[in-house]
Amino acid sequence: MKNFLKTKTWPVVAGLLVAFITMTIFEYINSFIYPLPIDLDTRNPEAVWAFTASLPWTAYILVFLGWIIGAFKAGWVTTYLTKEKTYKLSFMVGIILTILGVINNILIGHHLLFNIVGLPMFILFTYLGHKYLSSRTRTQ
Repeated sequence: MKNFLKTKTWPVVAGLLVAFITMTIFEYINSFIYPLPIDLDTRNPEAVWAFTASLPWTAYILVFLGWIIGAFKAGWVTTYLTKEKTYKLSFMVGIILTILGVINNILIGHHLLFNIVGLPMFILFTYLGHKYLSSRTRTQ
């Protein structure tokens, strides 16, 4: 059991944490460019959806970059900690990020195009992070 936690669970949790921290930093920066209105009731889903619908497409650029960089780093960290040659645990991280992204988009109400383009990036960039580290360790 201890070995399972060390070799499987911890790398997935660490990869997810790195992704969450990275995405949070990008969204925090974005909040300075597009701040929430002072009178916005964040507990009211309709008000949140109306606010996100009013944002220009440029508001989504930093969020999208955060998703890409966060997923890439998550794939890299998970592969680094597991030393895996196959894309199994990093893929699991990509799936978890995608599921959480779907939930986030339902709650916040992102534009449909953002969902179509953005959500597949979690799996793609965890894979690229995995491949990047795998190719670096093979050449050394």
